[in-house]
Amino acid sequence: MKRRHAALVLVALAVLGAPYAVSKFWVFVAVEVFVFALYALSLNLLLGYGGMLSFGHPAFFGIGAYGIALLMKKAGVAMSVAFALAPVVAAAAAGLIGYFCVRLTGIYFAMLTFAFQMLAYTVVFKSYAFTGGDDGITGLRAAGLLADPRAYYYFTAVLVAIAMFLLYRIVNSPFGYVLRALRANPTRTQYVGVNVLFHRWLTFVLAGFFAGVAGALFALANGSVFPGWLNWTASAVPIIMTVLGGIHTFTGPVVGAVVYVLLETIITGYTEYWPIIMGVIILMLVIALPNGLTSLRLSRG
Repeated sequence: MKRRHAALVLVALAVLGAPYAVSKFWVFVAVEVFVFALYALSLNLLLGYGGMLSFGHPAFFGIGAYGIALLMKKAGVAMSVAFALAPVVAAAAAGLIGYFCVRLTGIYFAMLTFAFQMLAYTVVFKSYAFTGGDDGITGLRAAGLLADPRAYYYFTAVLVAIAMFLLYRIVNSPFGYVLRALRANPTRTQYVGVNVLFHRWLTFVLAGFFAGVAGALFALANGSVFPGWLNWTASAVPIIMTVLGGIHTFTGPVVGAVVYVLLETIITGYTEYWPIIMGVIILMLVIALPNGLTSLRLSRG
């Protein structure tokens, strides 16, 4: 326990001091790490705790990103209001999509979520007058103090920390333990009086909300949004992060996101063939540690 507390203190000190020790480029990379850590955690609520593999999770990340972009650029809404509304829009979309998806299980659930994602991608890609089509929406800027990269870094760090705390409380609440029971044996769980469909649906909505938060944060950090964030190629990203870190631990997706983003950033700086190299590295890590990178720590202590 003492070692855990010491590790948390060291991480907190590193997070606080990082913007003053590195360049603005690495400050942006750190923001990306925070965002994708939350993104992976939101998927793990479905996959690791609810036992629901979703290929369509990027839809809610993209809806959160496009939500804040459209509210700011098209509706002229203030950044603070747009940021508050974007995850709600993502959660509402998750509620609608989840109503149909949670009635299926296994690969059928996964493929239906993927179908809805591609529907969202098609709408965004074809709506040139509204979303800019394949040109996306550019010129997003954080307002006020958040226009400074360091200030936005701290804003993202605090918001992601709050979101992570909420997710931690959710998965360790009675609701979270019901999810574990549903993952293990939904039939028996239903026999003891649990509304299986409602719990799955609510999990889907919560995951969509937190993915929307991540999408809105990334849109402001990136200064633009593009339909590729909802395309089929984006489906693998949160799954790889989650599996790479470990789906049966809370911190696994965070570790996976850190490793994924850093690997991508470093390798792309050296070669245009980075997908091949990164694919080989991830494949080797998954083969060596099938339970995720966090299993290495667990096996040692």
